[in-house]
Amino acid sequence: MESHSSYPCRKRVPWRLLDTEALVVDVKAGLLYPLNSVGARIWQLSDGQRSVEEIVQYLAAEFDADEKTIRQDAADFLRELRQRGLISLDDKPRPPADPGGRGPGERGPGL
Repeated sequence: MESHSSYPCRKRVPWRLLDTEALVVDVKAGLLYPLNSVGARIWQLSDGQRSVEEIVQYLAAEFDADEKTIRQDAADFLRELRQRGLISLDDKPRPPADPGGRGPGERGPGL
């Protein structure tokens, strides 16, 4: 299981938020990953500034599910993203990449 003090950071790959879901493109591998609403939210929050524990807390506040289930599902999903080379897990937070707080491909609220 991933350490709760790890900071997931998505790699620089093209992605788009579509309503509550997302599409992530691994150009090198020629693969497209559709993410459901929970996966899309984990992807958004994996900006290198939030720990796994903080991400779990965000998800618990936003989705109606048992925190233990959220914790396990989030850890499994982050592990899969890491195995596919789409995120890294760092020991300390990274500074914001964009002063506006948005990552590449992320649109403003309501768009």
